[in-house]
Amino acid sequence: MKVRMKRVRLILLSCVMVISLLFTGTAYAQDEELQLPSAGITPDSPFYFLDNWGKSMGLFFALGAEAKAKKALEYAEERLAEAHTMAVRKRARALEKATNGYGDYVSLAIQKMEEARKQGVSDNICEIVALATSKHLLVLDRVVDIVPEEAKEAIAQAKGASINGLGNGLRLLAGENPVRAMEINLAAIEGRLNRANAEAEENDTEGVEDAFDDFEELSGFGLEISEMARGLSDNITVDQLVAKATSHHLDVLALVWEKVPGQAKPAIERAMARSIKGHERAVEALEAKGALPEGISDNVTEGIPGEVKKKLLKPEVPKSEVSENEVEEEVEELEEEEEEEE
Repeated sequence: MKVRMKRVRLILLSCVMVISLLFTGTAYAQDEELQLPSAGITPDSPFYFLDNWGKSMGLFFALGAEAKAKKALEYAEERLAEAHTMAVRKRARALEKATNGYGDYVSLAIQKMEEARKQGVSDNICEIVALATSKHLLVLDRVVDIVPEEAKEAIAQAKGASINGLGNGLRLLAGENPVRAMEINLAAIEGRLNRANAEAEENDTEGVEDAFDDFEELSGFGLEISEMARGLSDNITVDQLVAKATSHHLDVLALVWEKVPGQAKPAIERAMARSIKGHERAVEALEAKGALPEGISDNVTEGIPGEVKKKLLKPEVPKSEVSENEVEEEVEELEEEEEEEE
């Protein structure tokens, strides 16, 4: 009797695995630039539970933390493909189900990536996670352009999951290879700038502001990577990458600033301030080591509109002209920061 039951279980297991392979295989949709996997069974199907079973089986049979992280990323991309399909069909609730699943799989990939790095079993899982989630941001740009209004919050949450995955991957990668981490981050920033420029062309103020919110977060990752590279042998290369990239960023930001209406300009000005700060820090470090490349200027504000320069480049106030109230306010702010850190 027990032998017969085992056979029945094996047959059922085999059936589920075959169905999973049929509906969640890695056949790729026609997308030369971003290559999304086939959506397979979608959330609006009564057989969607089979898709979930298949993925649970796939994770169960993936041996080791690194294998599970890669499998979770694979399934996250399938959820993105489902979200895109649901967006095309204008099915907001089903799309939300897909994006929720995407966030869950990205979280699992982060967890397993961290386990794999602690075990020291892989040198490139952090790079794989960072590259994948950076690509996901571009995919979500396409999805948000076609979703119904009520589904945009779900896409925003999915973007948050992507950026979280990217940040975690970059931080771990930077500990081993800060140059590669910075390259990936700068490419992601370039993607956000391209998105902002495209949205500015369409006069989509909300889209421009969203792109620059992402830009700020990614710029923050860049500062972290730069700090982690300090004292390492390849920190000069990191600073050179930053100096070149931020100079280009400011040129693009100036172009976008000219295109957008007034309410979107503050977001761009914040992005300019971040780029100027990053550039100045990189140039200062390179000059101290005599490693500043030719063609990199310490004055990157030439292309910035004059009225923006006045806001961003305020002259320093002599200490004698600083009021007692201003000093007290600064002290209070510092004390609050110290308390938060404790």
